[in-house]
Amino acid sequence: MFEVSAIMAGGAGSRIGGPWKPAVRVCGRPLISHVLDAALQVSRLVIVVTSPLSSRYLRGLAEDPRASEVVLDGDGYPSDLGRLVSMMRARPLLVLPADVYGLTPEVLSHVYRLSAEAGEPVVSVKVNGSYSGISVFKGYQFEPWTDVNISANVVNVNDGDALDRARSMCMEASRG
Repeated sequence: MFEVSAIMAGGAGSRIGGPWKPAVRVCGRPLISHVLDAALQVSRLVIVVTSPLSSRYLRGLAEDPRASEVVLDGDGYPSDLGRLVSMMRARPLLVLPADVYGLTPEVLSHVYRLSAEAGEPVVSVKVNGSYSGISVFKGYQFEPWTDVNISANVVNVNDGDALDRARSMCMEASRG
């Protein structure tokens, strides 16, 4: 189990229309709520990292007492990630993007096992060969790191086509 999962939700969402991207509805629920549900099942605590731009769109989504919002500057992903990693002392720290659909507790448990086996203090997760924005920090530095690849039916919702794929996945799952 991860000590802490951090869901990065502070971006400008420029490729899909604005900072409300994590609140876009998939399966009748905000996209971020799917990530939050999976993270809560594999973590003792979940932090939703927002920015002054995105915070107003995401208030009230983290109703579980094990989830809290942290508002950072929103100076960009590298800056916010650096602040987060230095602020959060609990390890292992799972970092997740707010804009993925299809994450499950089983997928995240697999990530946990792979990260535990890796010797490096930072593990970057590729899904089906592509970087996913999922990382595990076992230490307090950013290097060295290693990549691990998993196969999963996960969509990174960065544009309208990806949003359509996520919604199609939802409809297929509800039928089957």
